[in-house]
Amino acid sequence: MLSQPIFGDRSLSQAFYLTVIERFSNAFNPSIRSLLAECTFGFAPSPEGVKTLFVVAPALEVAEELLAEIDTILARTAELMVGVGQVALCAIPPGNQPQQTVDLQELEKVPSECLVCKFFSITDRSEAIDI
Repeated sequence: MLSQPIFGDRSLSQAFYLTVIERFSNAFNPSIRSLLAECTFGFAPSPEGVKTLFVVAPALEVAEELLAEIDTILARTAELMVGVGQVALCAIPPGNQPQQTVDLQELEKVPSECLVCKFFSITDRSEAIDI
């Protein structure tokens, strides 16, 4: 008879992804690391089935600073996250800010109508898709 697992599938997955994100963030220099510390992360497949790393910045300014480092972010993603085919750099645009302060780390899901994203393919870094 097999023993019961200590963790449920969901908690094990969350622990795994938290560790991957922490290792990912720690792979950068301190300035990028401090920007990434302000962000929320997630994984989801695209409509075509491409596994995507979402980096959700709390403000457009943070996203723009990360955009300047996108080649480094794509390279680290390719090194540390095999199977992830693209990175989505997202931000909450001005004018769509909630009336009250929202801690993105506390949310289960950020409403998609509150986001702007730019998608970058890991295999071909020269192309980006705006949504």
